[in-house]
Amino acid sequence: MTTDTRGRLLQAALELLEGEGVEALTLRAIARRTGVSHGAPLKHFPHRAALLSAVATQGFGELQAWARRAIEELPETACTASRLRAGTRAYVAFAEARPQMFALMFRRDLLDDEDRELGKASLGGFEELMTLVQDHQAAGWRADADTRLLTGALWSAMHGLAQLWSWGALPLATKAATVEDALDGLCRAFDLTSTEGQPT
Repeated sequence: MTTDTRGRLLQAALELLEGEGVEALTLRAIARRTGVSHGAPLKHFPHRAALLSAVATQGFGELQAWARRAIEELPETACTASRLRAGTRAYVAFAEARPQMFALMFRRDLLDDEDRELGKASLGGFEELMTLVQDHQAAGWRADADTRLLTGALWSAMHGLAQLWSWGALPLATKAATVEDALDGLCRAFDLTSTEGQPT
């Protein structure tokens, strides 16, 4: 079983996830889609949780890439608040664009808690967000707050916004016309303004 075959199996899993949802993701289903025997995927994924964890790991990598790209597209002179806002927007944009993947990434009941690659990937995104928070704190924003806890609070708000918007609950309750309106509210709540005190 080659690395290329593993890649084909993962690609089949991604297609099934986006097209039919997580319930369609089984070892037999990806074997059929890839054209290999039903037992072949077991050489790479000993159980369904291992397969789902591999898919989720890729999702976390894609999410981090979205955030990095959004930040890289900012002008070099962008303030720390602008960078943090860009990362926040990228998180919600990813959730909107890849709803099935986004949902799977946080289904701890379906994933393998002992998967080291998954653990590394999921924590990697948090660490990158924490770096943005730390940079903004260095510019004077909530400088006395514990960085890790502050990052956790912001992440909770970002994730909650993305989830509640996808369910339709947030636009119903807030009357926000677009997710951008909801994001503006989040950024104002966290006072994500420029270091000069001007909105970013």
